[in-house]
Amino acid sequence: MTPTTSNAHASQGSPAVLAAVAAAGAVAFVYGIMQPQPVRAWGMYLVNLLFWSSLAIAGPALAGMMQLTEARWSPTVKRIALTPAGFLPISFVLFLILFAGLKTLYPWVTTPDPKKAAWLNVPFMVLRTGVGVALLYWVALRFSRAVFEEQPGATESAAARSRRTRLAATLLFLFVVVVSLWGFDLVMSLDPKWYSGLLGGYYVVSTLYTGFGLVAFLTIRANARGLTAVPPAAIQDVAKLTFAMCVMWMYFFFSQYLVIWYGNVPVETKFFLRRFFNDPWRIMAFVIFVMGWLVPFAYLLKRLTGRPPTAHKPLVVILFMGWTAIFLERILLVFPAISPEDVFPFGLVEILITAGFFALFALGRRRFLSRYPL
Repeated sequence: MTPTTSNAHASQGSPAVLAAVAAAGAVAFVYGIMQPQPVRAWGMYLVNLLFWSSLAIAGPALAGMMQLTEARWSPTVKRIALTPAGFLPISFVLFLILFAGLKTLYPWVTTPDPKKAAWLNVPFMVLRTGVGVALLYWVALRFSRAVFEEQPGATESAAARSRRTRLAATLLFLFVVVVSLWGFDLVMSLDPKWYSGLLGGYYVVSTLYTGFGLVAFLTIRANARGLTAVPPAAIQDVAKLTFAMCVMWMYFFFSQYLVIWYGNVPVETKFFLRRFFNDPWRIMAFVIFVMGWLVPFAYLLKRLTGRPPTAHKPLVVILFMGWTAIFLERILLVFPAISPEDVFPFGLVEILITAGFFALFALGRRRFLSRYPL
C-alpha cells in the first residue's frame, strides 16, 4: 500500500471517529451541567473554548502578518496557517452556547459591582463579545478565501493584492482587540475584584505562542504526508517566531507579576498567592513554567544557533509541550477563580469535553481542506 493510498483510507475512516468523539463530549457536557454543581463543567467548557478558538484564529492572524510583511519565503506556509479557520464557524456557535452559562461562571451577573456595572453587565458583554467574534471570524474567512484564490506563480492584478492587504490589516486590528477582550471579559471578570491592565496583551501573546507552534507542526505534518515540500529553512523561520513568542509570553507574565509584587495591594496579590502557594495549583504553575518556557527556551535556543535541521521530531515534542502548558495555564486562570476548592479538574467528564473540542477542531479543519486543498 502506497503512502497516498494509506492517507486516503485514513481520511475516509477518521471523520466518523471524530464525530463520535465530539458527540461523546457533548453528552458529557450536558451531563456535567445537569449536576448539582455545574460550575466545573462550565469551567472546562470555557477553558476549551478559549484554547481551541485561540488556536483557530491565530493561524489566519499569522497569515495576515505574512501578507502585510510580504513574506515570500514560503507561500505554502501562509496557506497552511489558514487551515485552522475551518473551526471558526463552529467556535461562533460554541460562543453563543457559553452565554447560557454566564450566570454560573461570573459572580457579577447575580451580584453586580456598582463601580463596574457600566462595563460588567450581561447585555453589553454579550453584545461586544458576540459582535466582536462575528466580525473577527467573518474577516478571517474572507481573507482566507482571498488567499486561496491567489494562484501561486501567476500574475495577479494590483486590485486583488490590495484587497488581501486591506483584509489582512483589518484582521490583525480585530485580532488584537477581540482576543484582548477575551482576556479581560472572559477570564479576568471571573474574579471581578481582581484586575490587571496587562492581561489582555498577555492573552494575545500566549495565543500567538500556540499559533506559531501550530503552524510549525502543520507544516511538518504536511511535508511528512507528501502534501507540501516546504524547505527546512522555512520551518526554521517558523520555529524562530515560536521561540520569540515563547520569550514574549514569559516577558509579559513577569511584567505583570513584577508590578503586582511591587504594588503589594491585597486585592491584586491574592491572585498569585492562591495559584503559587496552594496545591495543586502551585505544582501546576511549576509544570507550566518548565513545560511551557524553560525546556522550549533551552531547546529552541540551541536549535536556532545552527543550520536548519532536516529532522523535526524533537521540535514536535517541544510544540506539544507548549500547547499542554498553555492549556494548563488556561485551567490555572479559570478554575481557582470559579471554585473555592483546590481540586484539579481531571475527571471523566472533563476529559470527554476536551476530547470533544479537539474532535470539532479536527473536523472543522478537515472541512476547510476539502474546500480549499493545499
